[in-house]
Amino acid sequence: MPIHELPLVIQTSYAELVDLLRVQTASDFPVGSTFRKREISGKTYWYVQEPTGPSGRPPERYLGPDTEEFAAAIEKGQAAKADADARKAIIRSLKGAGLPEPDALTAAVIEALAEAGVFRLRGVIVGTVAFQTYAGLLGVKLPGASIRTGDVDVAQDYGVAVAIDDSVDAPFLDILQQVDKRFSPVPHISSPTAATTYARPGGYRVDVLTTNRGKGRDEPVQLPSLKTDAVPLRFMDFLLKDTVQAAVLSKTGALVNVPTPERYTVHKLIVATMRHSSGESAAKSDKDIAQAATLIEALSAKRRLDDFKSALAEAKKRGVGWRERIKEGMARLSEDARALVETSK
Repeated sequence: MPIHELPLVIQTSYAELVDLLRVQTASDFPVGSTFRKREISGKTYWYVQEPTGPSGRPPERYLGPDTEEFAAAIEKGQAAKADADARKAIIRSLKGAGLPEPDALTAAVIEALAEAGVFRLRGVIVGTVAFQTYAGLLGVKLPGASIRTGDVDVAQDYGVAVAIDDSVDAPFLDILQQVDKRFSPVPHISSPTAATTYARPGGYRVDVLTTNRGKGRDEPVQLPSLKTDAVPLRFMDFLLKDTVQAAVLSKTGALVNVPTPERYTVHKLIVATMRHSSGESAAKSDKDIAQAATLIEALSAKRRLDDFKSALAEAKKRGVGWRERIKEGMARLSEDARALVETSK
C-alpha cells in the first residue's frame, strides 16, 4: 500500500497540538478546572472545582485570598482551560483527516499515566501505540491493519530510573486503578512478589519494560521513579537511546515520549526474529515486519531514509548477533520496502 502524505494544514495542526500540550504540562492547575471568587465576610477568596474523574466529581477546594499572586496563578489555569478547548478542536480535525486514535480504554490509560508524571519522568511509550503517533510525526497516513492494539507498553531506561531524583506520587497499579479498579498485577514467572504486567478482565494488558543490564539478567527489576517492577529486555537500550515527544489523540490529547521512528523500525526488524513460530507470537512477528515496512516507506516518502540507514548501521556495529537478526528481519520485508533500502545505498 503506497504511503500518502497528509495535507500541510493537517501536519501544521499536529505540530500545534504538540506545542499546546507542552504548554499544558507547565500549568499549575489540572486542565478543565473551574475557578471562581467568593465573597465571605467582606473579603474575596478563590475556589477551584477540578474536573470529574473516574471516582466522580471531587469537592470544591479552597485556594486562598484574592491576592495578585493568586490572580496570576488563576490566569495560568484559565489559559490551560482555553488550550484544552483548542486542543479538542484540533484533535477533532486530526481524527477527521484519518490520523489514528486510541481506543477509549487506551486513551484513558495514557492520560492517567501522563497526569501522574510518567512521561515527565522519561517514561516512553513503545509498541503499537507509539507506532500510531508516527502518522502525525511524519505527516503520513498509516494503514489500519498495522495500528490496532489491545495493550500498552511503557518503558524506562534503567539508568534513568535509578538516577532521577523524583517519582510519581502513587504506585503504578494505583494509577491504573484510577482508570479501572479491575486492573491487577500479574506475578512474574521468576518472582511471585514482582509484577511487570497489569491486566484487567478481557485480556487488556499494560506491560512495563526496561533495559537489560547484562547477559542473562532477565529477572524483574524495580523502577523507583515509576514505582513499579519492570522486565529487562535485550535491544531495549537501542530503542530508548533517542526519543521524541508526540501527541496521543485522546480526549484532550496527551504528550508522551516515543522512540524515533527510525530506531523503532530497526528494533522491529530485530524483535520480529525473536517471536516463536506459532500462535499469537507468529502474528505479532508478522505485525512487527509490517510496521517496519510501513515506516521504511514513510521515511522514504519524507526523504528521511538516511535516518533509518544511520540507525541500521549503528545496530549492525553492536555485534554478530545483531547483524544476523537484522539480516533475517530484512529478508522478510515486502519487496517494495527492501527495494527502497537497497536502491538508496
